[in-house]
Amino acid sequence: MKKRHPDTSVTREPARRKAPDGAQGPKAGMGARDLYEALVRAIGRVNWWPAESDFEMMVGAILVQHTAWGNVDTSLAVLRQAGLLEPVAMAEVGYDRLRALISPSGFMKAKARTCIGLAQWMLGRGLRRPDVGPSADRRLRESLLAVPGVGPETADVIRLYAFDQPCFIWDAYARRLLPAVGWPEWGSYETARIQGAAFMDPAGFGLDELKEYHGLIVEAGKCARQTGDWSFLAEGPSGFDGGTPGRPS
Repeated sequence: MKKRHPDTSVTREPARRKAPDGAQGPKAGMGARDLYEALVRAIGRVNWWPAESDFEMMVGAILVQHTAWGNVDTSLAVLRQAGLLEPVAMAEVGYDRLRALISPSGFMKAKARTCIGLAQWMLGRGLRRPDVGPSADRRLRESLLAVPGVGPETADVIRLYAFDQPCFIWDAYARRLLPAVGWPEWGSYETARIQGAAFMDPAGFGLDELKEYHGLIVEAGKCARQTGDWSFLAEGPSGFDGGTPGRPS
């Protein structure tokens, strides 16, 4: 099965224009479950996050900040060939070498420091293998945020996809989509996370659904960027493929 890539690069917000004649926009005040089902109908399954291990997923979440996934894929391939997609090797790699290896992803200085810091964080928790497994640690988010360069969105993405902790990803695409379906326009990730409880209770979704939800929203955001609005959500399957196909599962 082909997987779409998690393109979380900074993008221009879709223009708010009138839907074509005969087309209805997304339903105002749409609940989280209804929106999820509308996304599945419009886009189909996306099977996120594409990665060969939990640690590769974490490194990808760092590298994808402010760049397109194609650049990240190039960097990950280089890191894989160099044997650096495991915590021990990453923690011990030289900073200058890593900075050169991940240059396709941009912002190499900051991202190299964060990748090394995250690997050291994992070793400090006794996590030496690329796959980590579920965690019930209630302070995991706080601990991840203490790693220099790991912000709220990256911490939550790692919690959800690597450590199987249920949460909703309030990324820029989500914060653009929700006002189109009747919810407030929250300006920052943390504001949305705190004030958006009326929209989203993660307990109402399975873990796989929460993982899929984030991928669906990003794919929807890329579609809206192309079409200029969100009216496609009211239609049937669009056949939209927002990114280059990923590795087979």
